[in-house]
Amino acid sequence: MRCRGPICYYIFMTVDTKSITLILGSVLMIALGQVFWKLGTNQTGTGATFIKTISNIWFILGCLMLLGSSWVWILALQRVDLSYAFPFQALAYALIFIFSIFLFKEPVTTMKVIGTILIIAGVIVVSKG
Repeated sequence: MRCRGPICYYIFMTVDTKSITLILGSVLMIALGQVFWKLGTNQTGTGATFIKTISNIWFILGCLMLLGSSWVWILALQRVDLSYAFPFQALAYALIFIFSIFLFKEPVTTMKVIGTILIIAGVIVVSKG
């Protein structure tokens, strides 16, 4: 007997390496875009004018990274279901948490670590189901 229907599809859905690479590449680009924006705001300072902010190289790179991420995301969505791909977006938080520790010397708290672990675990669970 062959398994049919949406439940079987989601349980046995296989996702190829290229699709996962596109999804994770998009997530990495989102995180890097945010890091670049933070670098730009650190450079321009509090109260910077709109023109000064948007002409900052880090701000421009962040915009390009986020634009590129959107394109890679579209390519991923052409290959997989949105309900499968979208939970991976949460991994951007985990990446930003790691980047923030090393690049911006932001504090590591127990709650942030636990939250990050829960996010990663949640993505794993959702991707399997």
